[in-house]
Amino acid sequence: MANTELIKQKLPQELWEKASKFDIPDYFLEDNSDAVILVLNSRSLSKDDEKQNWFNLVPMMNEEQINKLKDILIRERDKIAEIEEKYEKKKEEIKEKYQTRFNAVNYQKTMSTIQTKEELIRDKEQEEAEDLLKNL
Repeated sequence: MANTELIKQKLPQELWEKASKFDIPDYFLEDNSDAVILVLNSRSLSKDDEKQNWFNLVPMMNEEQINKLKDILIRERDKIAEIEEKYEKKKEEIKEKYQTRFNAVNYQKTMSTIQTKEELIRDKEQEEAEDLLKNL
């Protein structure tokens, strides 16, 4: 397993527990902690064994390959963030549209209820007025 002290030195606290599950070469943690963070947070490498496979390949990789791995994972992270941002905007648009429609429906229901009550009151007042006129 990975060196927990090195993990605590090189990685953010929220990744300590996750990183401790993997056998990560110390020199890779030391020299490429940013790549370790990218692998641990990668959504395309969803299974732990896929992540461990990459950590197992590190000793065989040269610097150029490690940089390519980082580049791929950075592009993945950025693209996912972009997609999530678009999704959130779309979700807000739909929510706003629904809320406007919902408010319009509520407004119509409320107005209908008020009109019905007003008509009942008018009818009652009309009856009372007619009763008063009859009593004169």
